[in-house]
Amino acid sequence: MARLILPEDFLSQKLLFNNVKAKADTATGAAVIGAFLAAQGIDLVADNTAKDSATAFDQTRSEKSKQAENFTQKRDLKFDPVFGHLRDYAQFLKKFYKPVTSELGNWGLPVTATGRINYPTEFGLRTEIMEAFSVKYASVPAASNPLNPYLALHNYSITDDMVAVTDARGFHEQAKQLAKDAEDATEDRNNVWLPVVEHVRSIGGFLMGLYNNNPKELGNWGFVVDDSPRAPKQVVSKVKLSSQLKVPSLIIGGTLKNIGTVAIHIYKGASVSGSPVIVPPGEMYGIAKGYSVITVVNPSTTTTAVFSALRSR
Repeated sequence: MARLILPEDFLSQKLLFNNVKAKADTATGAAVIGAFLAAQGIDLVADNTAKDSATAFDQTRSEKSKQAENFTQKRDLKFDPVFGHLRDYAQFLKKFYKPVTSELGNWGLPVTATGRINYPTEFGLRTEIMEAFSVKYASVPAASNPLNPYLALHNYSITDDMVAVTDARGFHEQAKQLAKDAEDATEDRNNVWLPVVEHVRSIGGFLMGLYNNNPKELGNWGFVVDDSPRAPKQVVSKVKLSSQLKVPSLIIGGTLKNIGTVAIHIYKGASVSGSPVIVPPGEMYGIAKGYSVITVVNPSTTTTAVFSALRSR
């Protein structure tokens, strides 16, 4: 059974609308859907104006989202080395206090009853652990502080670590505000754009009924029709730290969504070559012709990437 695949990302939706309007503006296209548009009260000229307004909001969303990602990267560049130090400190103290690993809890470390340290993934919670650790460190006299020999040997400084934490928190707050600004722009875009999407959906449904014996005819209007035996479905995938994943069987015209908290890099085909498409957290990417097989790379060294994509299997 043929199925109409409607894109979920704005850029692909806008391209589809442009194709539909261009076809509707021709004499043959108007003859096909003119009466339907009038009956449904659909004004493609007004929708085109709404598209321009939505495009402006989407540009703001894109700019704010990129700026938020930039500040997030600055945050991680400041904090990731500090968190690496913290892990080193914890392992050293674990050996120092062995077998009484519960003593690590007095340093603010999230140690379990079995002696395992369970670090949280959320940035704010990690900085709180580092802050509690620094408070404990400062409370122990220098002469009896078990960490001082380790710090001296490795040229580490808790003071320098906390300066970096302060800087990282500043970047984090800027990233949060920019992400909020991007969300506001997305909401503004959707308010003017989603009614247009519904019009396109209605037109597609009408054309599917009209061309029920030849649904591929919808391709002339820009629509994607899938006639694979099994209906495609959204498949959630994960990419481990600093790893890559080959993703086959993507539906052309479908959408890949970054539902994780780190940006992902998309490469065409089964190899990592050329310039990637970068999809920030919360963003979507429309699957164009030639991208039925892609390779997704997670550049993060601290966080697993998560995405969903419309696939035939």
